Amino acid sequence: MKLVVDTNILFSALLNSEGKIGHLLFNSLHVFEFYSVNFLKEEIKEHQRKIMLISGFTEEEFNERKALTYKQIKESTL
Repeated sequence: MKLVVDTNILFSALLNSEGKIGHLLFNSLHVFEFYSVNFLKEEIKEHQRKIMLISGFTEEEFNERKALTYKQIKESTL
């Protein structure tokens, strides 16, 4: 099944990879294909400082999580 991921879903996965959203995103690739538009990365970049502040991540931790999360999502030109 194909699912479209919006920025709020990605925020949730970044902030709590062990939560329901994170678990779904990281552990359901054999069931779901996740898609998002290219603009999603720009939105995350725009809100990076806020996400880091809320999560307490260092820039390195944030970038690691972001990279892992992006690997789960295919870009689409919807």
